[in-house]
Amino acid sequence: MMKLHFILIRLGPWFLLTIFALICYISQKEKSVTVDEFSHFPSGIYNLITLDFRMDRESPPLIKCFLALTAIITKPDINVKFFRQDPNTWTFGYDFMFRNNEKYKQIFRYGRCAAILLGCLGGFLLYQFAKEIYGYKGALMALFLYVFNPNVIAHSQLTTIDVGASCTIFLSIYCFWRFLKRGDGTSAFMAGGSLGLAELSKFTALILYPIFLIIILISILINAFFNHKLTLKHNTTLMFKRINYFIFIILISLFVINLGYIFSGSFTPLKEYIFLSEPRNKVSALCWKELPIPLPYDYLTGFDSQLALAAGNNPFYTGYLMGEHSLKGWWYYYFIAFIVKNPVALIAILMLAIFAWAKWKENGIDLETCLCIWIPIVVFFLYFSFFTHIPIGIRFLLPVFPVFFLAAGYLFHTSSNKGKLVRIFMSIMLIAYLIPSISIFPNYLSYFNIASGGPQNGHRWLIDSNLDWGQDLPGLKKYMEIKGIKKIKLGYFGRVDPRIYGIDYTLVKKEVGKGIYAISVNFLVGRPYYLLQEDLKALKYVDLNYFKNYQSLQPVDVIGHTIHIFYLNGKKF
Repeated sequence: MMKLHFILIRLGPWFLLTIFALICYISQKEKSVTVDEFSHFPSGIYNLITLDFRMDRESPPLIKCFLALTAIITKPDINVKFFRQDPNTWTFGYDFMFRNNEKYKQIFRYGRCAAILLGCLGGFLLYQFAKEIYGYKGALMALFLYVFNPNVIAHSQLTTIDVGASCTIFLSIYCFWRFLKRGDGTSAFMAGGSLGLAELSKFTALILYPIFLIIILISILINAFFNHKLTLKHNTTLMFKRINYFIFIILISLFVINLGYIFSGSFTPLKEYIFLSEPRNKVSALCWKELPIPLPYDYLTGFDSQLALAAGNNPFYTGYLMGEHSLKGWWYYYFIAFIVKNPVALIAILMLAIFAWAKWKENGIDLETCLCIWIPIVVFFLYFSFFTHIPIGIRFLLPVFPVFFLAAGYLFHTSSNKGKLVRIFMSIMLIAYLIPSISIFPNYLSYFNIASGGPQNGHRWLIDSNLDWGQDLPGLKKYMEIKGIKKIKLGYFGRVDPRIYGIDYTLVKKEVGKGIYAISVNFLVGRPYYLLQEDLKALKYVDLNYFKNYQSLQPVDVIGHTIHIFYLNGKKF
């Protein structure tokens, strides 16, 4: 028995993380470069080589530059003066593709390996955090949920910033929790440093500042009014100590942000900024124009650009939910996305975990731990539901996925000592959670649970990065080879040239004609976007419901749940 415990403690997490890495690596080989990869990854290489952070400043540089380190191996051709000619990130993506056509897939394959490492790091941090709270049993179960979650797997194999940002945001929460537990200068320094790393990963991480402040204030108030073991003097001392340390944490994070940009444009006077978003304009109007801003210029202007996008009215971010398109979105979008994009077993586990957490005090969980788990979950959902208008993917909620798994680990920790029947029930739940993850391989990006009708009905609920992100060109190529199709009429939702994957094609016309057609499901449900012309010299804008003439047609096949195949008055194979 002791040997089994040793194996679980020592080898269990490494075994799970190895499985995770293998699943990610093997499944990504079957997928083409997705929409955001197309621009983010080359931009990261540009940022790293030139140290010019103006390119794609709508995303901070840390994760992009980490992934771009693989360029040391792949040595891509890059125009280091591109930004002076054209500041458009997407245009740069095309230039990068044309320059590196022959080794394009290899460049991204190496970058994806770096992304997988970040996904593994996120799992390791989750295990360590959970182990400090519950011990190895609850930690292993939390890691199990992470490793086999279809959404985590899907985004951990892509050269985008989502999983890397989730990793640093979770690290920041972890370090802040350790600060609350220890309350010393070293832990505060680590909390500030990790917070700065999170801010360098994604602008979403700015939510952490109010989250941490809320946690501190609630803990102070509860201790002041309900903890009768502490005197007024002790409560006052604790309050000032934590507030002073919180200011220190903020200052350290600001230093790390500036360091990440090599202090480029730091302390630029406010008068030199031109803001696009309404909130920034209102704030700047109230401030002294000579005020030096203690942030890098590209960081603040990049965040301002994101605020302007989050305000809506941008056709590039047209939202879709249950058959409706919208520029403003729906407050319940992310609630529905979370429910339909996760295994039913996980929803059940989280519901049970909520009830289990009702007795957190009785089971030896302290207030700070409870707050560090549930406050981020609540604030993230509220923020994306009511304060943003970018309803294009559950990936925006990925930073709280590890926190959900951490919360679920508590359920397994408390149930492990409640009899054989309870343990059998929890084992069944884990098996029910595992089966969907295995069965959807390698199409993790297009996963929808069985209650929603499965991935074949995913387009009835959500599209974009929830389902179709332009990932199935390799699958289409294999289909064409099997069926002996030399050339196809293609309406592909994506940026990469299909010829890189060996696909000879002509663009689908608006009117239905004869031939073999392959059309992305995003277009079939009416999503506006762009098509790359066959001559590779121009983009064709596809307006809302451009392909409505094809919507009533029944496909003969569907590739990866995203590309619908139609034989229209032509040869059937």
